[in-house]
Amino acid sequence: MIRSLIGALAIAFLAFGFLAALPLPAVLAQDKQANGALKVEGKLTDEDPKDKVFKGSPHKVHEYKMKANTIYVIDMASKDFDSVLRLENSAGKQVALNDDSGPGTLDSRIVYKALEDGAYRIIATCLDKKPGSYTLTARTGTEEELAKADPFFELIGKPAPQLVGQFALNGETKKLSELKGKVVLVDFWAVWCGPCIQTFPHLREWTKEYQKDGFEILGVTTYYEQLGFDKEKGKLKKLESPMTAEEEHGMLKEFAAYHNLTHRLLATSKENWGKAGKDFRVNGIPHAVLIDRTGIVRMVRVGSGQANAEDLHNEIKKLVAEK
Repeated sequence: MIRSLIGALAIAFLAFGFLAALPLPAVLAQDKQANGALKVEGKLTDEDPKDKVFKGSPHKVHEYKMKANTIYVIDMASKDFDSVLRLENSAGKQVALNDDSGPGTLDSRIVYKALEDGAYRIIATCLDKKPGSYTLTARTGTEEELAKADPFFELIGKPAPQLVGQFALNGETKKLSELKGKVVLVDFWAVWCGPCIQTFPHLREWTKEYQKDGFEILGVTTYYEQLGFDKEKGKLKKLESPMTAEEEHGMLKEFAAYHNLTHRLLATSKENWGKAGKDFRVNGIPHAVLIDRTGIVRMVRVGSGQANAEDLHNEIKKLVAEK
């Protein structure tokens, strides 16, 4: 009995020693979050899984609990690589991304107002596929920080810059200032821009719904001279020689008719287009600037995504209600 007990114990000790020698699965330590604050001293390595957005770059995921309607500031700094932050909600949908938090820096910052309670995923990665150390912090923020995080912060709340065109369609207006007293959506676009065309259903819908309430859309474009339009096929065609301004006006009329665009369209000279681009901080199109009845810029959105459309629609409803 004693001998068999000793034998069993010996087998157990041997088994324990064997298991202890096996490599254990890697388990990341839980990030400690207290009172909405988080600080992580992390490191990206070549062995880390590659990010699904910035392919080829290693990434690490940090879980962070957020509460609805609360603002959070997430910062990532590194001396070793060009930091990139992505933020996903509890369903895995990306809700924010930042490469550079400001001019002259390779650090990243996201300022985000949570839409719902949940465990969000902060993805720490890099732009240049390099490994290295980083510091990640997250904390609750303020409305002022949220406002300043907007790349158009210096435009919001200020009088809209002047905008002058050479040709108007669906109206005689050739100056933005002539529409003061109305809620105006200035839409910078071009006939060759696919994402611009994707916004047309929204523009048609908003014109139909809110024009009676003093809402106007001013679609601003410029002269490209060598892009014709096949109104039968609904496609652009490259021309061998440049069009005259009058010929381009005719092309715009056919383009607008094909896409059933009834809002005001304004063609401006290349010189004025360049000036407007600087004044309205246009770095990509479609670029939408929403202006209230007093001529103050209230919102700017870039791109054709559904989130931008919802933001603009909600703000339009609010502004037309202001008398």
